[in-house]
Amino acid sequence: MRRVLRLGFGLAFFAGTPAFAADLPSTKAPPLPPPPAFTWTGFYVDGGAGYGEWAADTTTRLPGSANCALCIDQIQGGRGLLGRAGAGFDYQFAERFVAGVFADGTYAGMRGAVQDQAAGLTGNNITQTWSWAAGVRLGMLVTPDLLAYANAGFTQSHFTGSDLVRTTDGAESGNSIASFNPDGWFVGGGLETMVAPGWFWRSEYRMADYGTQTLADSGAAGRLDDIRFRPIVQTVTTSLVYKLGWPGMNPPAFPGLGFGNLFSDLITPATGPSIWNGAYIDAGAGYGVWSANTVTRLPNDLVCVACIDQRQGGRGVGGRIGFGYDYQLTGKIVAGAFGDFDPAGLSGTIQDQTAGLTGTIVQHWSWGGGARLGFLVTPQILSYSKFGFTQAHFDGTALLNSANGIPSGLSTQGFTSSGWLLGDGIEAQFAPGWFWNVEYRYAQYEAHDIASYSAGGPGNTIHFHPEMQSGVAGLVYKFNWSPTAPVEAKY
Repeated sequence: MRRVLRLGFGLAFFAGTPAFAADLPSTKAPPLPPPPAFTWTGFYVDGGAGYGEWAADTTTRLPGSANCALCIDQIQGGRGLLGRAGAGFDYQFAERFVAGVFADGTYAGMRGAVQDQAAGLTGNNITQTWSWAAGVRLGMLVTPDLLAYANAGFTQSHFTGSDLVRTTDGAESGNSIASFNPDGWFVGGGLETMVAPGWFWRSEYRMADYGTQTLADSGAAGRLDDIRFRPIVQTVTTSLVYKLGWPGMNPPAFPGLGFGNLFSDLITPATGPSIWNGAYIDAGAGYGVWSANTVTRLPNDLVCVACIDQRQGGRGVGGRIGFGYDYQLTGKIVAGAFGDFDPAGLSGTIQDQTAGLTGTIVQHWSWGGGARLGFLVTPQILSYSKFGFTQAHFDGTALLNSANGIPSGLSTQGFTSSGWLLGDGIEAQFAPGWFWNVEYRYAQYEAHDIASYSAGGPGNTIHFHPEMQSGVAGLVYKFNWSPTAPVEAKY
């Protein structure tokens, strides 16, 4: 009986619920929880690739002595590709700032030259094969998902040894330079921007100074000289960064990179106002390194007197001003043309090794023009490559005696060399019409025969084949930028 009554009361309650509910105050479903806050705090891993050049100040000294055999400081050079992988931790504070610690390792093949000029010997197989670095970085958020940062810290590198051969004919000397692991410090900077939840694109420039090393020229011929060798290494890398435990993600799920419509976006014309169409101007500053393969020849002749190809180097700061025009072809593709001028002060070495002479040669300016083709990672972030024509001007120099710095009476004239360039960069909007830009550029110039002259007649001819790499960061202003373009900046 009790069960029947309980059942009857229950049926009566549910049967009367609609009428009863109508008399109750209306209620709304509780709001959904807010999405996870956008934050840079957390651990990350990164990996990428790039290119590097080193330039090493060198002098030659008597064995085990502070007395120089060749006293004029000269610069040797090296270059090559590299790969880098690392990890770190960032902490976002004061809303717009990010600080962090990191460590990374680099595998490289930056090959160059080392010389015992007093003995007329050279080694062309000295190579920086690896390095590692640990340090701190501090950045400012240009937009919530675009970080401009600087970094600094400790680094160690490995340079292989090299057999030494005679400069004149390449014959083995029986001597060599041993490998070494110099310690040093580095500074750098770059841009990092989010391309998908948890995934970031990073472009970074880094300069490392490994201090002065004493390299002994020793072997079957005995210990001939000591070479004082101070390498400074410049690298430019592009990396992909993955932040662990990014808010809103369910690790270890792989976040969507938005590639579902990629192929259709590549071929479908952009709809609505095409925000990347139009002219722009840009300006920036950076650092550059050049290296040049050289041989020494008789005056007005192709016969070499120092026949082993060697690599001299130079380095310095520079600037850039330019202009261009972009056109957005599809939802993802942007094409354009550009032109720019780079004032610079990239100072380095040129040698007449047979006569024991050296001079300081400076690349004072260059200009370039060509085309660029880019991929829109997001509507406000362009990753691009460029190529084109370039010219660079090198000043002439007085040639000094390498042993004592006394003027020889010989000098070289300035020259302008033509060549081609390749570049890669990333451009990111931080306000309507305004963009940050970080770009790496490689240029190779035609070989030039540099004749030395004096009042008494011609000296030897130096065959000089330079190439240059530079890293530049700057600002871009785009005219007629669409006012309807979405802007993520809130600062």
